[in-house]
Formats: sequence, C-alpha cells, structure tokens
Amino acid sequence: MLVTEVMTRGLQRISASDSIRAAARLMREHDIGMLLVEDAQGEISGVVTDRDIACRATAEGRDSDTPVAACMSHQLLSCHAEDDLYDAVELMKREQVRRLLVRDWDDRPVGVLAQADVAQAIGTYGLAGEMLQDISQPGDKHSQR
Repeated sequence: MLVTEVMTRGLQRISASDSIRAAARLMREHDIGMLLVEDAQGEISGVVTDRDIACRATAEGRDSDTPVAACMSHQLLSCHAEDDLYDAVELMKREQVRRLLVRDWDDRPVGVLAQADVAQAIGTYGLAGEMLQDISQPGDKHSQR
C-alpha cells in the first residue's frame, strides 16, 4: 500500500506571525491538527500542531496572541506520496511523530499522513486495528475528544 492511498490531501497554511488563537481557529474550522507555517517570504518554515499549541504555548502560560513562531516545530519530517506506507509508518515510529508532511517528487507539499490515516487503513486488521479505526473517525468539530 502506498502513502498516497491513505494520506489526507490538501494542507492549510498560516503565517509565522499569526497568533496561536488564529491557528487554533483554523484547525477547528478544518477539523485538522497541523498547519504549515510560512515565513515572511511565503516559504514553508515549519509546522504547528495542536500539541505544539497545548504543550509549548498554553502549558507555558503564553496568551492566545502569541505568534505561531513561538511554539511551532521547525523540523519538517516528510515522506513522498509514492512511498510504501510501511516505510512511512516506520519513520513515524522511529521519530515518535503523529504526522508526516507528504511531498510529491518535485518536493511540493501535497498532504499529510496522520496517525488517524494509518488507523483508517488498517482498521480491518483485528481488534486493535478496529479500535484505532473507530477512535480515528472524524468527529463533531466541537466534541470533547
């Protein structure tokens, strides 16, 4: 199975100077947990995740007007859309990340491979896979998960 078969297509972007409040709202609006972060020149400089906001900003007492740049992840772990899913999952396990940026062969971002995408793909493999699949279903954008 290839990454392209299970990945989430499309990406949302935010400026490094935008607030974490704006990032959280965009995540809520699109029911996603990661945004690409662009620098002043429009180049991708990293990502910000819901976990970055919770653990690097909120937990440190920063207010909601804090710029995304203060809590974003600069390391961009990625794979290619045509990579084998097993290899991408091994990278996620080795680096202990929940999401990988997916690029095409021209290195342009085309989507995200999330833990939930993998869970959806393996949902037919036993009780553990079934549990992961059910937990990873997109939910009500306002649920308390």
